[in-house]
Amino acid sequence: MKTVRLLVLSLALLSVVCLSISSAAALNVQARTLKSFTGPAACTTTTLTVSSTNVTANRTATLLISNVPAACRSQAMQLTAYGTGGVVRGTATTTTTGTGATTTVTLNATVRLNQVTGIALTIGGRGITTTWAG
Repeated sequence: MKTVRLLVLSLALLSVVCLSISSAAALNVQARTLKSFTGPAACTTTTLTVSSTNVTANRTATLLISNVPAACRSQAMQLTAYGTGGVVRGTATTTTTGTGATTTVTLNATVRLNQVTGIALTIGGRGITTTWAG
């Protein structure tokens, strides 16, 4: 009885595989022109410096973004602090300040400064190059 069940199950699986292959073979593939979309440029090509503030015992939940140009101000911003191996240490979503060249962000977690190896920053939905000053 087990052999019959195994044979029926094997045949059913083989039927599904054959049906999938034959369906893919029936697809029409046509050459067309490929169009691309170029979105707006980032608000800056300048490297922004990210540093820690309010540090206690090598830990903080507050970071300072410096050198924010006028074109990047009053825009949506997302910052992620990464550790070794790409481990997320903390994130912040806010709006850059409308005045001045610095923006202070509060992370969703307190981070150990020696565990942060890099910062990913987007302003206005575009990636911005950063330097982590610790």
